[in-house]
Amino acid sequence: MTRGRKPDSPALQAAKGSPGKRALAARTAVRTERLAANDPLRPPPFLTAGKGDAGFTLALKIWREQAPHLHRRNLLDRMDRYAFARWCVYQAEWIEATQTIKAEGVTRLVKNMNGDEMPRRHPAANHRDRVEIALGKLEAAYGLTPADRYKVMRDQAANPLGGLFDDDADQPARPAGPVPPAEVDPVGFMTDHAGPIPGSRPN
Repeated sequence: MTRGRKPDSPALQAAKGSPGKRALAARTAVRTERLAANDPLRPPPFLTAGKGDAGFTLALKIWREQAPHLHRRNLLDRMDRYAFARWCVYQAEWIEATQTIKAEGVTRLVKNMNGDEMPRRHPAANHRDRVEIALGKLEAAYGLTPADRYKVMRDQAANPLGGLFDDDADQPARPAGPVPPAEVDPVGFMTDHAGPIPGSRPN
């Protein structure tokens, strides 16, 4: 009589666990990570890794506030995440510099070589000016001001997305100008409009 495989002891089964379930869980985790990496609304890792830093916390808050609006306008794809994250960091730095200027003033007293104190522009004000230039360039690309938003919307209207999954993709191209009338066959025209053959009508 053929006997099956001897079952493992309860202790050995507990030590082995469920290798099949572990493999399935590992594949599911990898698939979930890949899907999340392709999510355009997911902030880049460096933003989430810097949660303890006040600047990154503010940049992450700005991301979560603005990213959905840009995505709905087709202005934020997964390839754009780092460029937009850069704007979020610049915006956070601009806010922090403004808060510093508000607390300490635009100028501060600095001693010169003679030991006299002279007013000098606060470094935070200089930093804010530099950041504002970088912000302006990215805002133009993402349409984050009314004028830039109008330009982006105008360009999108002039070049609408479509083609691969468009409803009219399989339709033949329509001619640009007016359709010329079909050429008329004179013999066919005379045949169609000819009268009845003599003698064919009843008296």
